Amino acid sequence: MNNARNGLILALILGLIATAFTGVNSPLGYSSECTDGIDNDQDSGSISGGIDGDDAGCFYYPFNDGNGEETTPIGERYNSIRDYPSLFEYHRDYGGFPKVCDAYSFGLYDSDPLEKIEANTWLDSQGIPRLNCPP
Repeated sequence: MNNARNGLILALILGLIATAFTGVNSPLGYSSECTDGIDNDQDSGSISGGIDGDDAGCFYYPFNDGNGEETTPIGERYNSIRDYPSLFEYHRDYGGFPKVCDAYSFGLYDSDPLEKIEANTWLDSQGIPRLNCPP
């Protein structure tokens, strides 16, 4: 009887530990405010229009651990232990060529060499030399 009780207690403890770590390493996504096609904050501080990739808050930090269309302070960015999705892919999917060029020109891909290679490859595949990205 004692062995059965000890086994049950051990199983419960291991179950709690496993539950605590479930999902911790699942990648973050993009903020719904940055992908819904709506100007959620109706601000005038947008790059051009304020919708998704055109909104400055989303352009610089579209991840769901940030503030969405409200600008996420630099000190609050990239603090999660979870993997971040690609900033380049966000710009490509929610802003197209102009936003990829803007981000490229602003050096937003410089800190991640793989992301910069991905951006270079995509720009090349579009037939757009990186030198033609507007400053």
